Amino acid sequence: MSSSNEITYCLIFDTNALFQAYEKKADFTTFSFNSTFENVIDMINQLDIYNQVTVAIPSVVWNEMEKQIIEKHDELLSTYKSTISKKRFPEYSIQENPDINYPEYIKNKIVEYKKEISVGLNKIIELPIASNNRFESIINRAFSKLPPFEGKDKKSDKGFKDALLWESILEFSLTHRNSKIIYYSKDNAFGGFLLNEFAENVSDSSLFICKNESEVKVQLEAWAKEIDKYSYQPIEEFDENQEIIDWLNSGDFLVQIIDRNFGLVEKGRLITSTTAHLISIDNIESLNSDENAIEYYIEAVLQFIYELKDGGKTQDTINVGINVKMLDDGTYSVEDAYRTDEDETESES
Repeated sequence: MSSSNEITYCLIFDTNALFQAYEKKADFTTFSFNSTFENVIDMINQLDIYNQVTVAIPSVVWNEMEKQIIEKHDELLSTYKSTISKKRFPEYSIQENPDINYPEYIKNKIVEYKKEISVGLNKIIELPIASNNRFESIINRAFSKLPPFEGKDKKSDKGFKDALLWESILEFSLTHRNSKIIYYSKDNAFGGFLLNEFAENVSDSSLFICKNESEVKVQLEAWAKEIDKYSYQPIEEFDENQEIIDWLNSGDFLVQIIDRNFGLVEKGRLITSTTAHLISIDNIESLNSDENAIEYYIEAVLQFIYELKDGGKTQDTINVGINVKMLDDGTYSVEDAYRTDEDETESES
């Protein structure tokens, strides 16, 4: 390897890059990140930079994901109980385990998962919550409504968690001089303002905010060239999901998204036509498969452009979760699609 070891390379994950779609894959017996985590780890290992790149999961992310799985467990369990209480089948018996305290149960599973991902080639650390030294900065940010205290309705709870994350990144950078950081977040609150703030406060380090795996891949490859340009080999382009990716980039997918009533498309007398564009694919997970169909859950960014009667245009860019079936005849069907960014929507006119 080259003499670039003095540089600290660190990849930090936000919650929205790791979150499981529990509505589609409701396994509450265990805990893990979604496939994005393994995909990024594979990239680092393929590039042979696992000795140089540290992967950081902030404490805020661990806490938020624990809270999310408990809330979703309670919500879906309540629905499940309501459903089975009205149905009886002689072939099946369902037994309740009332002695299980689920918050304690899943806390132990999270501890097990932390140990599991800490064993191996990659250095994976927990990025602590910012210390008291950053408290004044958080307060000033909140009162001034500076990013990430932004978004729809200026929701303070969400803004506070984002601010804790951001201050943790700043503090890490100030204690790890000459560092290069990838922050993988799909949050629209992390944009140009915070990049400028980082540059002003941590002049000897650099920050790259990536919103999808493709952007992460580009930056990791750039790091690999810096670390050792002579042994650098680009990441292999093979993708087992290439067939569905090709379909997602087709007109058929966009027509289904517009024509089917998923509540994504604005309706109104002033709108004369609507076109859809796929901006990015952030995550693809195979959920279930049988001889008749394969089910996928996909996270993506879509843009809708609306033509108005007065000749004007308006557009809306949104994060979506999509449930797709690939049928045995090779055709694809969008079964469900919904917004995943209700607090972060950006609309331009």
